[in-house]
Amino acid sequence: MQDSVILAAAGGMPKFDRAAIMAHAWRLYRKEWTVSRPANIQARRKSFSCCLKSAWMTAKWNAAETLKTTQQRAADRVQELTAELMRDDSRGWRVAGRPDRRAMFAEIATLAGRA
Repeated sequence: MQDSVILAAAGGMPKFDRAAIMAHAWRLYRKEWTVSRPANIQARRKSFSCCLKSAWMTAKWNAAETLKTTQQRAADRVQELTAELMRDDSRGWRVAGRPDRRAMFAEIATLAGRA
């Protein structure tokens, strides 16, 4: 057993606004509740559990996004554009391609120069 107490924020973990996360989970739950009503109490608990997990994942993703540098964001954008161009190339020859392909290539070139 450890004798000393280590604060959660001491290890580099960001602090989260738990009230905002819980409010987000309730918003998700209410949105889901309007579409389909869970049959019993166990289904409602499971449904809220999924909403709470989703709210925590969103909060953690937002925290990770704020810590990214501009180079990491540029690299992510290049990856997104490359994937979009690959999807465009895999279409059949009868399907028209994207009209902004040149703009996408130009954006990749500028971002690759920055990263």
